[in-house]
Amino acid sequence: MRLRRLLPLALLLLLPSSGATADGLPPTEQGAGPEGVVGPGGAFRFGALATGHGTAITKASIRDGRVMRATILDGRWTVPVVANDFTTGGISADGSTLVVARSATSFPVRSTTFAVLGTGRLATRRTIELKGKWNYDALSPDASTLYLIQTTHARHPRYAVRAYDLRAGRLLRDPIVDPSEPGEPMRGSPMTRTTGPDGRWVYTLYAGGEHPFIHALDTVRRTSLCLDLPDRAARHAWSSRLSIRGARIQVLYRDRVIASAARRPKEASTGGGPPWAVALLVASGLIAAGVRRVVVANRSG
Repeated sequence: MRLRRLLPLALLLLLPSSGATADGLPPTEQGAGPEGVVGPGGAFRFGALATGHGTAITKASIRDGRVMRATILDGRWTVPVVANDFTTGGISADGSTLVVARSATSFPVRSTTFAVLGTGRLATRRTIELKGKWNYDALSPDASTLYLIQTTHARHPRYAVRAYDLRAGRLLRDPIVDPSEPGEPMRGSPMTRTTGPDGRWVYTLYAGGEHPFIHALDTVRRTSLCLDLPDRAARHAWSSRLSIRGARIQVLYRDRVIASAARRPKEASTGGGPPWAVALLVASGLIAAGVRRVVVANRSG
């Protein structure tokens, strides 16, 4: 990934570094199983448990573990995992909607099916079947838009983020891209993820492609921003995690901040260029050198 604009950088102490690189894949195929996903507010856990020829989708109380409601879906289904650290997803920030994925039974995958359920009675609102291999990615806070990862090249894994309008019942034609690099394919594996408190912004750390980067998905405006990690932070991408602290999204390695960015990118006042103004906070030795302002220029190649 490449930044198309010059971005002002503030300074932050970094750790010493060591590197690792590898080819990447979409999120792990293993589902969350009965552990499932915890709903907003932490009152309920939604899980999927194989039973006979079907799957029980359950809603259980976090307080005492009691199953409050369950429904049976034919076939094998799972609550989706969205990153390789087994971060789970599938539930909207308003708590109204749960998305589960049907487990693949043959390879290569010829089609992918998702079920959209209401969290109250666990009734199925919609079933979505798409040709090819797809993975769950995210939901907008009001569950009006479902975000999916489409595998576009099976032999040399590349993929794109796509939006499905749940109100209109249709897949939107254009992929969700960073406006500053619309032709840049996504590469790498989603290592870890965190979501803003209102559910609008979803931040995923990818590694294994040309450069580790943070994919910031705006689930309301259906757009995204990709930010390369600075070199010294990138070397820890495989074992880092993301955290939100106030107005910033932070990359943590062994509980130390090694990079940070504005959590809510500001929209540009002009119509041209990418509608973002984001500052990555990076440095290593720069403070001692007396540097007060740094810029990152476009990379070539």
